[in-house]
Amino acid sequence: MRLSDLWRHADLYPIRDAAAATESSGDSRPPQNRALATGDIAFPLPLQSGTPQLFYLHLVGETSHYGESRSLAATFTQLDLWVLRQRSLLFGEGIYAGIIAGLALYNLILFLAIRERVYLYYVLYVVSFGTLWIARTGFLFQYLWPLHPFWDAEYQPYVAASAIIFSAMFVRHFLATRKHSPQIDLALRATIALTLLFCLPRIVGVRLPLAVPLAIIGLVVSVMYAALGLFALVRGFRPARFFLLAWSALLVGNVIYIFMFLRIFPQTFFTYNAAQAGSALECVLLAFALADRVNLHKRAQEDQQLEYTHQLQEQVKQRTVELSEAVESLKTASATDPLTGLSNRRHVDTAIRPWVADLQRARIRNTPGETRRYLAICLGDLDHFKLINDDLGHAAGDRVLQVAAKTLREHVRATAVLARWGGEEFLILDHVTAPLEDALMAERLRLSLIDANSPVLIETGRTLSISLGVVRYPFSDNFPDLLDWDNCLALADHALYRAKKAGRNRWECYRCNETALNQAVDERGEDEVRRLLRLHSNEAFSLDLIEVIDRVPSDMEIA
Repeated sequence: MRLSDLWRHADLYPIRDAAAATESSGDSRPPQNRALATGDIAFPLPLQSGTPQLFYLHLVGETSHYGESRSLAATFTQLDLWVLRQRSLLFGEGIYAGIIAGLALYNLILFLAIRERVYLYYVLYVVSFGTLWIARTGFLFQYLWPLHPFWDAEYQPYVAASAIIFSAMFVRHFLATRKHSPQIDLALRATIALTLLFCLPRIVGVRLPLAVPLAIIGLVVSVMYAALGLFALVRGFRPARFFLLAWSALLVGNVIYIFMFLRIFPQTFFTYNAAQAGSALECVLLAFALADRVNLHKRAQEDQQLEYTHQLQEQVKQRTVELSEAVESLKTASATDPLTGLSNRRHVDTAIRPWVADLQRARIRNTPGETRRYLAICLGDLDHFKLINDDLGHAAGDRVLQVAAKTLREHVRATAVLARWGGEEFLILDHVTAPLEDALMAERLRLSLIDANSPVLIETGRTLSISLGVVRYPFSDNFPDLLDWDNCLALADHALYRAKKAGRNRWECYRCNETALNQAVDERGEDEVRRLLRLHSNEAFSLDLIEVIDRVPSDMEIA
C-alpha cells in the first residue's frame, strides 16, 4: 500500500493472531528505517485471498495543504509490481540525472574556458531545476541525505526559487536585455527580487507556504521567456530559435504539471511527468541555443577581425602611400632648388654619372657608322643681376630668377638637365651630335632671355640677358680621357668668364684644336697638357689648344 500524500509519521498496525504488529514510515524517518526502503510512504500488506484482514493506520502531519479538509488517498499494488515500478522509476531518473549532469558539466567546462557568465548561469539553472524534479521522487533523500529529514522537508522550495532566479539571470545575459531591452531587463530583475522576497520570511523562520507562489511565478516566467524568445527571433537573433523551442517545451510541461498540482488536471503518469520531460527537452534545447550563440559570437568575432584586418591593411596601404609620397617629396626636395623648381647640384651629380658612362661605353664599342655623341655643358649667368638685387631688393631678384628659370625650361629639350648652379648661374646638360648643335642651343637660350617679360624689369625699364660658356665632353676626340666632365665644366666656366668680359649678352663655345693638341702631347706629354687645360687656360690659349666659336653662321636656323 502506497499513501498518495506525505505524512510526518505513518504507523500501520496489522492485527495478526489477535496481536498487533507495527510497521512504521513517514517523512520524519530515514528511508532505510521505513517499512519499505523508499522515498515514498508505503507499507507491505500480507493479504490472504478470501480472508478478511484488520488494519489500523495512525497518521501524523498537517491537516491540509491549502486550508481544506485533508483526505486519505492510497494505492494498492502487488509487491513485485511495485518493486519493478521502483526500478523503472530509478532507471528513468538516472537517465534524467545523466542528461542534466552531462549538460551541466559540459557548460561548466565552457565557462571555465571562456569565462562567459551566461554558461555559469545555465549550469546553475540546470542543476537547480534538475534537482527539483529528481527530489520529487524521494531518491535524493533515500541515497544522499537519509539521516536529515528536516533538510529534505525544507530544501525543495529554495531549489525551486534558485531555478527561477538563475533562469532569469541566464535569460538576461543570453538575450543581452540590459543592452538591447532595458524594460525587459527591469522585468527580469523584478522577478529575481520578487522570488527573493517570498523566500525571505521562510529563511528567518516564518513558516509560510512557498509552493503555490513559486509555482505561479514559474508559470508566469515560462510564458514571459517564451514571449521573449519569439520577440528575439523576430528581431533577427538566430539562437532565439532554440531558445523559443526550449521555453515553449518547458512551458507546456509546466502548465500541465502546475494545473495537476493545483488539482485542475487529474494526476496521471503523463501529467505527473510532463514538467520533468519538458525540463529535460528544455535543457537540451538551451544547450543547442548556447552552442548556436557560440558559433554566432565566433562568426561575429571573425567578421570583426576581418574588418579590423581590412582596416589595418587599408591604414598600412594609406601610410605606405603617404610614406612613398613623403619619400618622393624628400627626394624631390633634395634634388630641386626650392626657389626656381629646377634641379640642384645634388641632382646633377646623380644624373651625370649614367650619361658619362653611356658615352664611355659608346666610345669603347666604336661601332662603324654610329653617330658620335657628345655631352654639351652649357653654363649661363644672368647679366647685371647684382644691380637688380641692390636696386630693387632680393624679393625682386627672386622673381627675376623665377622668370629666367621658367623661360630656360621652355627652351630646352625634355631630355636635358636644367639646374640652378649658383646664385644667378644656370647649368644645362644635353646630348648633341651635330657639329654646332651646342652653339645653337646657347644662342637659342640667349635669345629667349632677351624676349622674357618680367613685370619687375618692365616697371624699371630694365632688360634681362644672359652670358653663357659652352664646352663638349669629351673635349678631344683623339684623347677622350684627357679631361673628365668636371674639367670640361671648369672650361665652360672659363668660357662664361670670357663672354662676360667681352661685353655680356653673348656666349663662347670652346673647341679642341686637335692638331695643336697632338703636337703639344708629343712635345710636353699628356699629363702636362692636361695640367695646362685644367689649371692654366690662358697658356693653353697661347698654344692654340683651344678654339673659340662665338657666333653661328647666318645660314643656320635657330630652332
